[in-house]
Amino acid sequence: MKKYFIGIDVSKETVDVSFVESDFQRQPEYLAQYPNGKKGYRSMVRDLRLALRGTSSGQWLFCCETTGAYDRQMCHWLTEHGMHVWRESALQIRQSLGIRRGKNDKADSMAIADYARRHHDKANLFELPDKELAALKDLFLYRQTLVDKLKGVKNRLKAQKSQGQAASPAAKFIRRDANSELRRLERSIAECEKAMKEVISSDEQLQRNYELVKSIKGFGLVVTVALIVFSGNFQVVPTANKMATYCGVASFRNISGTTLDSRQDVRHLSNLRLKGVLTMAARTAIRHDDAMRQYYQRKIAQGKQHGVVINNVKNKLLHIAYALVRNGQDYQSGHVINGEAA
Repeated sequence: MKKYFIGIDVSKETVDVSFVESDFQRQPEYLAQYPNGKKGYRSMVRDLRLALRGTSSGQWLFCCETTGAYDRQMCHWLTEHGMHVWRESALQIRQSLGIRRGKNDKADSMAIADYARRHHDKANLFELPDKELAALKDLFLYRQTLVDKLKGVKNRLKAQKSQGQAASPAAKFIRRDANSELRRLERSIAECEKAMKEVISSDEQLQRNYELVKSIKGFGLVVTVALIVFSGNFQVVPTANKMATYCGVASFRNISGTTLDSRQDVRHLSNLRLKGVLTMAARTAIRHDDAMRQYYQRKIAQGKQHGVVINNVKNKLLHIAYALVRNGQDYQSGHVINGEAA
């Protein structure tokens, strides 16, 4: 069992650190604020060794919120130096704290330390990700950034055209420069996709799962890679039901007595990026897969709303993808999932 729990509030430039003992006799104690970089991490560990004399780093558990790029370097550095790190959902920590009035980084680090002490039995220790999978995720997210920029340029050109701005020197310059930027972004996206394929082909397991999932109608490069990177190549999120919950296509209800029975909105708890690409996959599958199209038409005929049926199709596609990876076989229209033909 850990003797000390160390809470870290991570921001872009700094990390605030607090610690607390495991016996609940003392309140969390604030240590200091450090730069969010390797020099700051070394100073943090040095100060912790001074403050927690008589204990080894094996008796410490670091806990921080998942903040994406901001905490990644710190978690990697601590893990590489033999420390135990627990990355917990920021929403999970926030909802566990009860009513709070105001906030600051110092108080947040103390709250995270106390959360780790109270809930350490649920800790899921951070592990260094596979290098190829990490590279694939970086490329996927960078491609999404390029696509967002491309949409912005297209919208600018569309707005200029709708306003009838065509003859002035300024309008001509904007159009010429925007078209140049459009071509540059399209080339960058194509190169990024090529790099993604090269990473996939360099790893046997990635290549296997990619080919299996991509055999589903509606699953192209982007959708398949999105599912692979956000599922941790089907290891971090190991089942279709958990993935459906993670990306917001599983259905949940609010039920209480005889007066409350409604569908719960879980969009704010979902990975909206993955949910979005699954929506595109579902629409394509309905158009090009006979079994999916028949399922969609059957549910619509039963009076189901279009959005509900699309959500059901996304759920089916997830179950099919996980089944293909588990069984090592390509997709065939009519696969039986949950007792019903896909």
